Amino acid sequence: MNNIVLRILDKNELLLVRQVAAVVWPVTFRAILSEQQMAYMMQMMYAPEVMEREYDQGIKFYGLFDGEKPIGYLTWGHYAPETAKLHKCYLLPEYQGRGLGSLLLTEARKDARAAGFSRLRLNVNRNNTKAIRAYCRNGFKTIESVDNPIGNGFFMNDYVMEAEL
Repeated sequence: MNNIVLRILDKNELLLVRQVAAVVWPVTFRAILSEQQMAYMMQMMYAPEVMEREYDQGIKFYGLFDGEKPIGYLTWGHYAPETAKLHKCYLLPEYQGRGLGSLLLTEARKDARAAGFSRLRLNVNRNNTKAIRAYCRNGFKTIESVDNPIGNGFFMNDYVMEAEL
């Protein structure tokens, strides 16, 4: 893990996020979401124009690299006064379980605190037990359970979790 680098992505690098998502999402969600919902959500969240709009709105995009190879990403931004929102945090499956997810979360917490926020909030699918355990290990606590309609008859059935910064 000597070549692991975490850095803010430039707008012209946003497709790296989609490349990693295209590998991570099927593995992460195959037992949780239908193929149709995964395809819908990938387009809803990772279409180039969606990510470019988020970038322009101030969402911070970070890439995690093993040398030149993109292996993970996180995005976060303003949510409410004093609260930042972690929008995405994913790692390629072969890099999970090595402390790199905690590295991503630590960076998001540090940067959100430096930006003046006192809490970091996220949503996680209620059936994504691996991610929930990782978030709990990193100081997040469940504050509510939500069912958000996202279109096409699909819902995001999530826990909302928060950590103090």
